[in-house]
Amino acid sequence: VSWLVATGGGSVPAENTTTDDDGRASTRWTLGPNPGGNTLNAVVSGVGAVAFSATGTSSGGGGGGGGSGASRLVFAVQPSDTEEDRRIEPPVRVAVLNQSGILVTQGEFEVTLELVGDGQQGRGQLDGPRRQQTQFGIATFEDLRVKRSGDFRLRALSDGLPSVESNEFEVQDD
Repeated sequence: VSWLVATGGGSVPAENTTTDDDGRASTRWTLGPNPGGNTLNAVVSGVGAVAFSATGTSSGGGGGGGGSGASRLVFAVQPSDTEEDRRIEPPVRVAVLNQSGILVTQGEFEVTLELVGDGQQGRGQLDGPRRQQTQFGIATFEDLRVKRSGDFRLRALSDGLPSVESNEFEVQDD
């Protein structure tokens, strides 16, 4: 389960957790420093997302914490196994986070995806819109297809941020 702070700031101690034997996952969510709405998304690749909401009632206490500017990319929804020339479902999502692991919702970032795997660059094999602007900190790639079978990863890039690679996924003959 990937945990992404969507609104209000705040933090979680780990951006990813593993489910237990009963299929449950949990995290500790610290709300943002200001009164008002906070949202935390739990995202499971291939399954979907669930939003949790809370309302902070007063400001106060504690630490400041890492800048609000963008510092890294993460795959909020990983690519899932698929067949040749079939749409990757659910859509791949890449989030822009700051140093504290909080979603950067201000501004827009252009995110580009590349296909890598099978010992070579998969250029020319990834079809569909490979560049997307973020909306509220997340770039969504709705119609990605891979033109040949094999084991691959996606690499996400955005100017000024380090690239990141997805988990490996398999594309089977159709």
